[in-house]
Amino acid sequence: MGDVPWYDEPISPDDTEALNKAQDSRQFITDKILEDLDWAIANLNEEKNTYEVTKYTALALKSRVGLYEGGTFEKYRAISGYEKYLEASVSASEALIDNSPYQVYSTGSPEKDYVELFNAHDANQTEVILARAYSQELSIAHNVNYYTTTSSYGRPGMPKDLVNSYLNADGTRFTDQVNYNQIPFIEEVKDRDPRLSQTIRTPGYTRKGQSIVLAPNLGATVTGYQIIKYVTEPVYDTNSQSITDLPLYRFAEVLLNFAEAKAELGHLTQVDLDKSINLLKQRVNMPNLILDDANAAADNFMASQYINVTGSNKGGVILEIRRERRIELFMENFRWDDIVRWKAGEALTQPIRGLYFDGVGSYDLTGDGETNVVLYEGEQPANPIAGVQYYKLGSDFTLDANGLIDPHPDYNNRTFDEDKDYLYPIPRLELQLNPNLNQNPNWE
Repeated sequence: MGDVPWYDEPISPDDTEALNKAQDSRQFITDKILEDLDWAIANLNEEKNTYEVTKYTALALKSRVGLYEGGTFEKYRAISGYEKYLEASVSASEALIDNSPYQVYSTGSPEKDYVELFNAHDANQTEVILARAYSQELSIAHNVNYYTTTSSYGRPGMPKDLVNSYLNADGTRFTDQVNYNQIPFIEEVKDRDPRLSQTIRTPGYTRKGQSIVLAPNLGATVTGYQIIKYVTEPVYDTNSQSITDLPLYRFAEVLLNFAEAKAELGHLTQVDLDKSINLLKQRVNMPNLILDDANAAADNFMASQYINVTGSNKGGVILEIRRERRIELFMENFRWDDIVRWKAGEALTQPIRGLYFDGVGSYDLTGDGETNVVLYEGEQPANPIAGVQYYKLGSDFTLDANGLIDPHPDYNNRTFDEDKDYLYPIPRLELQLNPNLNQNPNWE
């Protein structure tokens, strides 16, 4: 949002002066939001409740607001006074970390703990601070299963650049190897951060409650990297039948907020990392993030995605925190907000790509030696094999010059206006109703 009028009392429909009020500044609005949150923190119930707003929800929101609205949004636009908002995020986050009943959910099973946090029907009360409840009995459902499993709707897919950003299981960078963009699927996803195989279909994947190993359904995902986060049993695959509770505030986000706010302030220590991001890494048995190592050798792949990182930690740890944030919070509705506050719109102009294929041929995507996918040109091969997916190149999907799935071959010249696109335009009707409102920059 841009500047908006602030009201803290009811407005009479006859109060022309109030109705025609001019906009207040972004910092004024943020200060008022934080005032309200501080009141809520002091007065809300301290009892843990995953489905009702509590003191802990208000602390989580303060952690988010301080990082986003004031902190990094203003820092990356050279607006003075941003530090107090980052400090507000740190204090709220630390209050939750040190004095709340929440912790990172872990049963000591790094190969499944992350995915089970999201495919359980009921929200995990160990880590989820606030969730939206769904119920088959009450006919309150959503359509995540349908959205991610059907070829006729949605077809979401993880982009190749995110797959590339997952570290190897030993903590080394996948993108440090030669030709990392042209590695066959089975080798590409082998021995990676376990969150990858708990977020998309990889060799050995089975649906919840089933034992049949499934390959990615390339018809249900535009990139070939088929998402499994939130996906449950096939009985919920029809439209608007999913009943998994959806997290709104999760302790993991608070840990990430804390580390990032401290890093952007230049105050981050190894102790801070050990009490935040490294808890998330330990859940999936990944090596800890080491502050000095990250700052000594920044990842060029990550740096190419975020070109304007600044501050004493710009050498690497901020890039690593952004890596962890995108991986841990994937499909939780944070990406656009993060792009905006980091002033990283350039990342949206990068072409979206998917799986690598070496042209026409037969492919095994499950690692069992059997063909799962056949790519062809011209006429479909005679006598198709049951259970094998057949796709016509240039029709069903297109490969780019490097052999990567190109979901939108006619729309590869995406642009982003740095002077305009971070804010939406104020509707023309609102400007007509209140002549004292100013349109957001460059939307006139």
